[in-house]
Order: sequence, then structure tokens, then C-alpha cells
Amino acid sequence: MIRPTDMTTTGGNDQFYPTPPSIAEKMLAGLDFTYIQSVLEPSAGKGDLIQALMRDYLVKRWRCADRTLDIDACEIDPYLRQILKYNFSDERRHEVKNENEKDIIGKADLHIVHDDFLSYHTYKRYQLILMNPPFADGDKHLLKAIEMQRGGGMVICLLNAETIRNPYTATRQLLKRQLDELGATVEFVESAFSRGTERRASVDVAIIKVNVPIPAETEESTFWERMKQAQEAETVQDAEIHDLVAGDYIERAIQYYNTEVAATMELVKEYMALVPYMGRTLNPKESFDKMPILTLTVGDDNYIRGFDLNKYLRTVRLKYWSALLSNKEFTGKLTSELQKTYRENVDRMANYEFSAFNIKQIAVEMNASITKGVKEAIIDLFEKMTAEHSWYPECSQNIHYFTGWATNKAHKVGKKVILPTYVFEYSYRTSGREFCKNTAYAVISDLEKVFDYLGGKRPEGYDLSARLAWAEQGSLRNIELAYFKVDFFKKGTIHIKFLPETMPLIDRLNIYAAKNRNWLPPSYGRAAYANMSKAEKAVVDSFHGDGSDGSGAQMYATVMSQSAFYLADPATQSAVPLLAAAT
Repeated sequence: MIRPTDMTTTGGNDQFYPTPPSIAEKMLAGLDFTYIQSVLEPSAGKGDLIQALMRDYLVKRWRCADRTLDIDACEIDPYLRQILKYNFSDERRHEVKNENEKDIIGKADLHIVHDDFLSYHTYKRYQLILMNPPFADGDKHLLKAIEMQRGGGMVICLLNAETIRNPYTATRQLLKRQLDELGATVEFVESAFSRGTERRASVDVAIIKVNVPIPAETEESTFWERMKQAQEAETVQDAEIHDLVAGDYIERAIQYYNTEVAATMELVKEYMALVPYMGRTLNPKESFDKMPILTLTVGDDNYIRGFDLNKYLRTVRLKYWSALLSNKEFTGKLTSELQKTYRENVDRMANYEFSAFNIKQIAVEMNASITKGVKEAIIDLFEKMTAEHSWYPECSQNIHYFTGWATNKAHKVGKKVILPTYVFEYSYRTSGREFCKNTAYAVISDLEKVFDYLGGKRPEGYDLSARLAWAEQGSLRNIELAYFKVDFFKKGTIHIKFLPETMPLIDRLNIYAAKNRNWLPPSYGRAAYANMSKAEKAVVDSFHGDGSDGSGAQMYATVMSQSAFYLADPATQSAVPLLAAAT
């Protein structure tokens, strides 16, 4: 084994200038080892820069995973290669007494992989290339390092300052352009090899850092493009697809799904054809392990024998079904509870092909859910708006009593309601209760959705989230939303005052709830006011008027003349837009 004392570099390598510790410190300043595992030193010499890297790593390793660094090195001088090999050998590790030096050797998994870096070829990826190349052709070395990192990585390089300051050659000009494009930093250091260095030289240097991952060049998949063209050519104008809400989105999603699966199958087919050439041994007699070097896995599988096609299909289907069931255009009419239910049960959809037929089937199922969900949502809102809460006495003002059919407990919603709703949450930042926009959004959006079901129409360009964000920055009082104005109070209530144009929807809400509870006479909506009995007229007068004889006749006539609005079942009407063909 050649040791450092066995030779000098005088005349052995005119370009060998070991990196001074002070310069190495500047080169490594700010280096984050969190995502650094593989390192290349292209002109390693006897390992001075690698040792500096390891010293820095040992200081910082507690802030990241404490692991061995995978370090590859190139060195053109055979004598220096021997010294480098010795400096990181087990032999030297046993010889040194300093524990820190032992750690430096032990934590560096060093491999001398080539001699001349300019002729080095590898498929391996490095997170960091750390280099002090020969000053004579440092531009070529740095250009090659940058090219190697095109897939993503960092480069830290020490160059002769003249290479940067005086770009008189085409190579230096190319280097300067690339460094500018990559946003590299350049720090000049005067007389870096003057005093206290192993080899002295009167030279200024430049420390160059490309410390942001270099963008990877976009690579086109021939499989993908071929399958995409085939799918576009075979697109079937399926009427069922166009019957769906957001038909264009669904058609594109189906096409994208088919393209992805077809491209994957093409890839698997090509892989299977390559398997015989990717064995773990060249000896045909050693055939006990049939697994190839490269295996295909699905998801987070660590090891499988063969490609599990069915598991792959389940995984990719799940991706597309999840996207569809999160799409607001497709599920927007579902209540928040129904949306949650479908998202929570999306796993079962992985068993079904992502096709127009199956999308239609789930849309039909959703229509049934909407019919049930709309009814429940309307009745639930009515109950919330007419409930009495003893801890909030003002909520009793919500209830407007009227003389019901065969009951004296009939009631309806008026122009204002107060709801016990907590939209203020404790903040550790301010040690107090602050308005929570997300909670308010969830509450208000469900209220607005019910008014949508009742036949309401939101203002053009209306955005609830934007309205609440604006209110959050200003006043939480008298906020005008789609169907009402709202005040938020920290004690746990919200006050709602319905807009004049919303009152027909409130009337429809009251009629729907009252009919479901049999608070209105059986003849309501069927017989004219004049043809009703005295008892029936009394209920109508109390419900639509002030209770005096004939006070409800005019409003009842309006209901009868606009029966398609006031008397139709909103649950059935709300289901139609989701899937026109379902009706």
C-alpha cells in the first residue's frame, strides 16, 4: 500500500493542487445533506476535498439521517489513486487514534470508479458533484459535470478565476452562458493557494455553486404518444357520455384513462420481452433464482414475483374514480354529507372499469341519493331554523306559529333566523378566538345548497369563499351572500336576514315542510280557496295571512297559479341536471 510519505507530487502531477481547508470550508458553506446520498469527486487527488466534505457532514448529520455517504471518485494520477485508496481504507481506520478521523473514514463509502473524468461514463445519478478540477481545463470539467446533472443535482466547483473573468474561448463562453442560465453563484477568492497551503501558487480562484436542482429535460414517452393517437382515432361519439354533466371533462378523463392503461400494457409487454436478458447471472446453470435484476412493482410493493396486472388496474382505476368523485361539476349537487360518503367509499369503485357505462350507473345511483338527500337537507334546515334552544333565548324568535290542520304546534320560518353555530376557534397565535373561514364556508355552503334545491339562482360570478375572505379582513356584520345577509357572533350564533328576492324560496320551504308534517289540509294545492271548507280556509288564512278571514286568499292564489314552483317536489327536480338520461 502506498502511503502519503512514499511520494511527492513534484513533477508527478503539475495540475495537482490540494484544496486548502479554508477554501473547502467556503465551498461547503450552507450545504444541506438532507437529500444528499450519492456524491462524485471527479478530480479527487488524495482525498482532501472528500475529507472536508465528511468533516462537514459529521457536524451536520444529526440534522438529517445519520447514514454512510456513497462517494465515487475519479483520479487520473495512479500514485494519487493509491494514496486516496489508502486514506479511506480499513487499514488506515485502524491506525488512526483520533475518533473523529475514524468516523470520517467509516462514514465515507468510497469507490474509485475511473481515472480521467472527461472520459467517465455512467448511468448513475449523483445528488452532488464536488470538484477541484485541473486549472488548465477546468471549464471542460465543469461543463461535463453540469451535463451529468441535467437529471437533477448540485455542482460545487473550484476554478481558476481567469476561466470566468476572461471567457476568450468558445468553451469558456459556453460555460458562462450555462452558469447564467442556471443561476449559479460565483465567489472570487484572491491568492487562495498562497500561505498555509500544501502547494503554493499565486492564483485567484472562483467558487461556483449550482445549489438548486438543475431542471430535468422533458422526455416524451413513445408509448404514451402512440397510445394517445390511437385513442383519439377510436373515440366513439357515445350519447351516454354527452348526457352527463361536465360531459367534456368525463370524455377526456375516460380517454386519458384508456391511454394510460394502454401505454402501461405496452410497457409491460416490452418489459416481459426483455426479462430473459436481465437475469441475475450469466451462468445458465445458476437458474435457481428466476427473478430479473429489474422488476416491475405496483404502488409501494417492495418485492413481487411477476407483474400483478389486477392490482395495477385497481390502483389506476382508483386514481380516476377519486378524481371524478372530487370533481365539483359532477358531485356539486350532492350535500356535503353525501359527498363525504362517496369519497369514503371510493375504494369499492376500483373494482369497476372507468367507463361511460359505469359512470352513468354511479350517476343514476347519485340521483337516487340526491332525491333522498335533498328531502333530508330541506327538512333538516327547516328544523334548524325553527328549533328552540334554551341556552340562546333569542332563537325562539325564529318560530312563527300558525293554526295547523288538526294540531296547534304548527310553525314556519320568517324573514330572520338565529342559528347556534360556532365559526370562531381558539388561536394559539393570538391566544383568543378568531373567525374560521373554512368552518363558516362549510356551514353557509350547505345552507345555500338547500336554497339551490328550492329553485334559487346565485348571482352571476358569485364566490362564497371570496365573500367570506373579504369579510374576514373587514367586518363580520351585515355580509351579503347569495340568499341572505349574515352576522357572525363570537358567542356562538349567526344571525340571518333573508333578501327580499329569497322570500319566495322561504315560502316554498315552509309549504314543503308543512305538507310533509300534515300541517296543511289535504285539499291544499288541489282545491281553490273558494271551494275549501271553513276549517280549511282558517288554516290557509293562518298560514299565509294574519289569521283573519280571507287574509291568506291572495297568497294561496299565487301558489296555485305557480304550482310548478311552489308545489313541485324539489328533491325530484334537483336530481335531473346530474344525469338527463336517467329520467
